[in-house]
Amino acid sequence: MDISEFKRLRETSAYSRHPWEIARQCVMRRLLAKYIPVRPAQLVDIGSGDAYIVNLALKNAIAQSYYAIDIEYTPEIVAQLKENNAHSTIDYYPTIQEFQRAVKPSGNRLYLCMDVLEHLRDEKEILDLIVPSPARATGDGQGTFYFFTVPAFQSVFSSHDVLLGHYRRYTVRQFRELLSARGLQIIDSGYFFSSLLLARWFERKMFPKKEYSIDNWEGSPAKTRLLTAVLKTDFIITNILKTLGIRLPGLSCYCICRL
Repeated sequence: MDISEFKRLRETSAYSRHPWEIARQCVMRRLLAKYIPVRPAQLVDIGSGDAYIVNLALKNAIAQSYYAIDIEYTPEIVAQLKENNAHSTIDYYPTIQEFQRAVKPSGNRLYLCMDVLEHLRDEKEILDLIVPSPARATGDGQGTFYFFTVPAFQSVFSSHDVLLGHYRRYTVRQFRELLSARGLQIIDSGYFFSSLLLARWFERKMFPKKEYSIDNWEGSPAKTRLLTAVLKTDFIITNILKTLGIRLPGLSCYCICRL
């Protein structure tokens, strides 16, 4: 999540979370439960923002210990996050380097990097830090897993992407090639939220100057629940079709990898 709107940190009761965010974390949990065979000792959420994802991971006991990293974290923001999530055992760091200096690998580690790489001029800025070079990707990394998501299809790149600070969108093939070149083994990959892809194409044609994002969602609770249910159903259907050999495109793509 983009952490550009910090007011939500002090207005949690009034903040309406976007259906896309809610449904996306459901996609994450389903895929991790299916493809990560063991409960990770360490879960590291890169680009954690307001810590929504990592706190849900904690609530659902996905891992044994939890770490959140975001370049926007200041002592004041971290204090507010801890206040918002009382009794949380999450540790917060402003950079990957600081995290790596403070926390040594212990057992299996799972990196979450969800909708982060598209914000970088060069993906190497993060991949160089969390993925060893192919020459060093040997036995020491066998317990390291990765869950990546990115926006899909450059053909629907629009002013909305510019608003969110995106440099690019990807196809699954491009994304697999990027990660495979780092020496990562692709466990699974695919698209999700197929219904949103058509909606985005239409929106790009009809509303080229869109100036709102997930930070200013103002839908009612009923509308939020309805759209979240639609997106969850969308993923279930496309996932079933995928098992039958029918791969539908979507607005987002994912890759689950390991060293």
